[in-house]
Amino acid sequence: MDKTYFKNTFHFSSDTSAPLYLQLASYIRIQIQAGVLKPGDKMIAENDLCEILNVSRTTIRQCMNQLTEEGHIVRYRGKGSFIADQKLKRPISYLYDFTENMLRLGASPTSEVLISEVTEPADDTILSTLQMPMGQTRAFHLLRLRCANGDPILLENTYIPYYLCPGIEQYSFSNTSLYHTLTERYGLNLYHANETIEAIIINKEHSDMLKCSPRVPGYNITRISHLDSGYVFEYTTSVTRADKCVFQLDLYKNSSSNKNPIDFHRQISL
Repeated sequence: MDKTYFKNTFHFSSDTSAPLYLQLASYIRIQIQAGVLKPGDKMIAENDLCEILNVSRTTIRQCMNQLTEEGHIVRYRGKGSFIADQKLKRPISYLYDFTENMLRLGASPTSEVLISEVTEPADDTILSTLQMPMGQTRAFHLLRLRCANGDPILLENTYIPYYLCPGIEQYSFSNTSLYHTLTERYGLNLYHANETIEAIIINKEHSDMLKCSPRVPGYNITRISHLDSGYVFEYTTSVTRADKCVFQLDLYKNSSSNKNPIDFHRQISL
């Protein structure tokens, strides 16, 4: 992006309460999504942006910090800021929804449904993990290839106690959020999840689905999710390529005012 294009296409708005740095970050984000700014392009120097916009260095740094945190730009000391390979970043320190996360990050989420059925009885491992009440043996089984902008990201295998969502097999989850359906259609209050992440070598079957070479590094992610009542509502195992997923830990000093000293993010690269 050259200075002339920037001057002609960006202006701060007085009709919004958004801070100046967020307005600028939004503009740059849109230019990236539109393909005006491409991976490897060098950003206008911060000093030049201050002069062009007549704003403080603090405003520009806040903007760049925001874009760096989102994975849109990378900084190199002595060289400046550059547009990064597009990444999808989603926090896993709270219960997340793949569909909503991808939309929020400007990607188009789709799913290829490979299995959508009610299993009866579910095997002992599934029944035990889901902590099924006595007499309940049916589980909804959903196997999906999760994609962003058409590229395979996750192979996701999910089991849900069928007594919590009778009739759910009638829904199509190729373009519909499973979590949204559970919340809006079945009134379930999705509350908490535990995830376990294991480094693996991706086998031939999974590599074919994820469109990668066999025996490349990957991750197996196991998630067990609970309702606010404490009941388990989901058991999901996912496989993703290591080059598509980066884990980031932000650590804070524990104190009485800081109840969550660890903020854990997963970065998914397209």
